[in-house]
Amino acid sequence: MQLRFVKDLAIALIVILLFAMALRLFAIERSWSKIPVKSVHTKESVSDTLLNKIKTIENSIQDRKMFVFGSNRDPLRQGNIIKDKADRESEFLEQLRNTFRLATVARDEHGNRIAYIEYRDQIHEARVGQVVEGRKILDIGSSTIRYSYNGITSTTELAPRPERPAEETRTATGTSGNW
Repeated sequence: MQLRFVKDLAIALIVILLFAMALRLFAIERSWSKIPVKSVHTKESVSDTLLNKIKTIENSIQDRKMFVFGSNRDPLRQGNIIKDKADRESEFLEQLRNTFRLATVARDEHGNRIAYIEYRDQIHEARVGQVVEGRKILDIGSSTIRYSYNGITSTTELAPRPERPAEETRTATGTSGNW
């Protein structure tokens, strides 16, 4: 007999839960029906002209991000405006060190051409087909080499090591004294 009461109690609970869920669903449906089809914020949306201006500004920002500055120094720092002899010397040495320069071309005992390339304070011996510092040597002429680097083919001619830039001599004009 008790089993029958437990079964009836379970059925009654299920019916009550279904009824409660139906009421909750009805309440949610009524609250959704109160939401207007057009939003109140429709008038605040962005016009086409403003959207175009925003896109133009975003494009210019992207262009500025892609721009490569010629100087690695901050132009707003006062100390960077005037370069002294040591700064010019270090810039020249860094430029010289990073120049991929054909130093000379020679022939081996079999008549094949060998290129001697100066790069990063080292002299590299290269033959056709070899890779020197990421650059594949495609051809060695009597005074030129042709190489491929990052998919771009370039030609370098035999050139002497660049000379140091001449120092500027400035003469003071006017009265001498403590400025």
